[in-house]
Amino acid sequence: MNHSTYFAYGFQIPDTDPDVLEGTALGKGVRYLQAGDYEQDRTFLVTQCTKVRLGDHRKVKPESFQVTETETWNAALTEAAARLGVYTGFEPGWIVVTDLS
Repeated sequence: MNHSTYFAYGFQIPDTDPDVLEGTALGKGVRYLQAGDYEQDRTFLVTQCTKVRLGDHRKVKPESFQVTETETWNAALTEAAARLGVYTGFEPGWIVVTDLS
């Protein structure tokens, strides 16, 4: 079994078929991440995404990003979600996503 952890800016959306995700123009800077417990992946839309190795860590300082940058990410993520038919039930933010495969 492999264990991975991702530190990302985005949010979870309802499970979505990878073929649908691949066939949808999510917009500039937006991509998807499917991760979760073995054979039970969840779907996320993300802008920034970094894989964090087991035993490692990452620090995000608020001053590392300007408000206009996160506002741009929020708008791009919201537009990508709408392209997939998701209009409510999400709030962009920094998330930690674990994956066991």
